[in-house]
Amino acid sequence: MHPVEGRHDDEFIFGADNRPHLGRALRELLAFRECVWSFTVRSLRVRYKQAALGVGWAVVQPLAFLAIFIVFFGNLAGIDGGGVKYAAFAASALVPWQFVSNAVTQGADALIQDAGLLRKVYFPREAAVLGAAGSYLPDLFIGFVLIVLSSPLTGVRLGWELVFVPLLAIAIAAPALAIAIPVGALAIYYRDFKYALPFAVQIWLFASPVAYPLTTIPGDLRWMYALANPVVGPLEGFRQVFAVGAPPDWGLLGLSAASSTLLLLAGYALFKRLERHFADVV
Repeated sequence: MHPVEGRHDDEFIFGADNRPHLGRALRELLAFRECVWSFTVRSLRVRYKQAALGVGWAVVQPLAFLAIFIVFFGNLAGIDGGGVKYAAFAASALVPWQFVSNAVTQGADALIQDAGLLRKVYFPREAAVLGAAGSYLPDLFIGFVLIVLSSPLTGVRLGWELVFVPLLAIAIAAPALAIAIPVGALAIYYRDFKYALPFAVQIWLFASPVAYPLTTIPGDLRWMYALANPVVGPLEGFRQVFAVGAPPDWGLLGLSAASSTLLLLAGYALFKRLERHFADVV
């Protein structure tokens, strides 16, 4: 670590000959938690500021996607809901998936959108990514409220298993950040990542058990599926809680959590290694 004139003692940058120290980076991020909160609030306000419906879009969008899933996948494609109504089956995974999709695409684009700040003000660069992704947490909460309120129509089962929802929310946020953080860094240097990401997220949707049940994957391959795709465990957990009325599959959830943790650590290390030249490149 090399001291930089004009910086306080508790601030630091990584020298070109140093590897990023994740412990120090996390402590600095904690010290700048108000900065993360500011980015979150700003992203939330900007998103709905000039929209006629405002935050109402957080209600309209999941309902519209749910209707499309029910019509095309449930009715026309005839996909089986695994013993539950397809409306409950789809809603239970679609709401958390929309959070993943939005958090990844907007979080990965945050540094490019805040290029001016990167050149002028010092702050942990990941704060912008975390703020953009975190601004979709209220939408996730609204989606859960909609699932509960629509239960008489969709067949969602409400029971004591709802206590697992906060844990599952953390589990679904981890893979979103694990992708948004490194892709956001890479997009600074190669804008191809920005344009390819929406397409990649769409592929990720069809590679995840959102429109189809987990039972379509052979039983002896599901553990590998949960490791390779870290949203599998949380999505199936939400489906168990809301559609089936049962606790999450702890085995699948644990495998996905382990995969998410490894991806997040590796992605964060890559981010900290690349960030020292952000202001010059962006």
